Amino acid sequence: MKKIKHKINKLRKAILKYDYFYHTLDQPIVSDAEYDYLLNQLYNLELKHKQFITFDSPTQKVGANVLNKFKKVAHFFPMLSLENTFDLNGYLKFENRIQKKCIINSTINFCCELKIDGVAVSLIYEEGNLIRAATRGDGFFGENITENVKTIKSIPLKLNGFNIPKRLEIRGEVFMLKSDFFELNTQSDTGKKKFFSNPRNAASGSLRQIDSKITAQRKLMFFCHGFNFFKEIDIFKTHYDVLMQLKSWGIPVNKETLICSNHLEILNYYRKCEKNRASFDFDIDGIVIKLNSLDLQKKIGCNSKSPRWAIAFKFFSKEAITKLYDVKFEVGRTGIITPVAYFNPVYISGVLIKKASLYNHSEINRLNLHFNDYIVIKRSGDVIPKVISVIIKKRSENAKKVFFPIYCPVCNSELFSNKEEKIIRCLSGLICDAQKKKLFYHFFSKNALDANGLGPKVIDKLIQKKFVLNLIDFFYLKKEQIKNLSNIGEKKSVKIIETIVKSKKTTMNRFIYSLGIFSVGEMISQKLSNYFICLDNFINASRKELQSIDGIGKVVANNIFNYFSISENRKLVDKLIEILDIIPYHDTSCKKNNIFNKNIVITGKFKEFSRIKLKQILTTLGARISNKISKKTDLLIFGKKFGSKFFEANKLNIKMISEEELNSLIKKER
Repeated sequence: MKKIKHKINKLRKAILKYDYFYHTLDQPIVSDAEYDYLLNQLYNLELKHKQFITFDSPTQKVGANVLNKFKKVAHFFPMLSLENTFDLNGYLKFENRIQKKCIINSTINFCCELKIDGVAVSLIYEEGNLIRAATRGDGFFGENITENVKTIKSIPLKLNGFNIPKRLEIRGEVFMLKSDFFELNTQSDTGKKKFFSNPRNAASGSLRQIDSKITAQRKLMFFCHGFNFFKEIDIFKTHYDVLMQLKSWGIPVNKETLICSNHLEILNYYRKCEKNRASFDFDIDGIVIKLNSLDLQKKIGCNSKSPRWAIAFKFFSKEAITKLYDVKFEVGRTGIITPVAYFNPVYISGVLIKKASLYNHSEINRLNLHFNDYIVIKRSGDVIPKVISVIIKKRSENAKKVFFPIYCPVCNSELFSNKEEKIIRCLSGLICDAQKKKLFYHFFSKNALDANGLGPKVIDKLIQKKFVLNLIDFFYLKKEQIKNLSNIGEKKSVKIIETIVKSKKTTMNRFIYSLGIFSVGEMISQKLSNYFICLDNFINASRKELQSIDGIGKVVANNIFNYFSISENRKLVDKLIEILDIIPYHDTSCKKNNIFNKNIVITGKFKEFSRIKLKQILTTLGARISNKISKKTDLLIFGKKFGSKFFEANKLNIKMISEEELNSLIKKER
């Protein structure tokens, strides 16, 4: 008992010290992840030994209790998503990439597992004891669901066996058996409680119950599919070896896991699982294929979204038949016409579907669609609704064929067909009201001119009142005009005017992005700004010159050239240049600085800069800003409350600087 009391006191002392540095000195000395981890340890110890709880313990403070409605916690290792494929060719491309990167003569083995359709969770074990559980969340931060996970019988609170690492992360899927799901919905139906649409929905809802007793009644299950060691362990050579070791320690691993050495074996495994899909008492939506060698996994690594050594080979989803009653042709911001099918609502995999995109002209021709046709719908990858085919035999004799319009459904301008991109567009730009409205939203959005407060709702009201007919009108708005809009008073109208005035000062790359030129996003805008330096050079560039820029292909070059070929667009840009204060992307001298052409990632909160302002300063100095850490990252800039990016960068030995060092660097460069 003395040891436990000593450990509790030691944890309290450490947490109170971190609190002092964070709240009083405003100098955090540990990450949020480490702080939450220690607080969780203390809470669990006090829960088991209530005689040691004191009124001044950090767990007794308001906001410190980890049982608050799912406090966010940082993952020690990012929970990335998986690359998907739905056919053998997609898998073969993945395997070819692996072969090229590995360049070894021996056979490469893959560990194949069922892809359980559940809720991804992370479990942290310390000295064999479960001390924290979290949902995947956004991959970097999840919800703390420790108390609810402890009620799941298949998840051991303590690991059994030998050589258990001091600290270990287990990853897997929490799910509900089909039989238990049916029983739960039967009870809900009789008791007039919430009715769950599918087992995954039921599992997710059960994990997020405030009262863990309700979670305990829901009969949730768990299968492990991944892991992370906080300290590297040499005895394990393969992914499968670790899974089997975890199984021996008491962690559930699905028995259908199989080692395959070529695409034929993998395809056989895929077909077998697809055939037996209905016989499993749990939902699966495909298989997951992982490179078995841990050394090769480490060598190949991850990109910003997913591990390069794994892929999900997904099944085609279930289908349903329904009746088409309308096809609407929607006009996007860049003028692309997208046909959308509207049909009688139908449930697929427990989800109610009412409409589906028909993508383009070619798809309508392929389907040979007629109004009031009976159509076959599926959810592509169990997510995106798609019209698969038409049941011709059920078509009525007087059914009318669906034709793609020749003229824009909004402005009645003749549509343009781009055979290379397989799209049909309205080229009217600001003459077309649908494009105009969406361009207004885009022009003042966060990554464009960033007029905070001037959102879609306010813009819609200004259009309805006919206070703005074009982008130029926004810069001549009066406070009285904005005050006349519903739900906008004196204070808010002043703020909107101020934010419009402030948005006038912008950078060349933001201005190019704000124009909404088709296929010109943030990265391409930066490249164009960096290349041309002067706006006049960019506006008057030839197709050939545009295409010669690294990363600007034929399609993008044509889109830019065509945009400035339209006189209305040219006049608008000229007027905007007169009104706005546009800063060049960087001057030629910036090539000499320490930031130019560097791949930079930002994490945490900063005293002197907003994220947007900091990005603007760095890009002006010629930096390339990324949201994810990778081997290509040159520099990490961190503020207070930094997250998992800090640990990733540290692991990859990437140079890191604080806000204070950043300030010195910026002053030096300027």
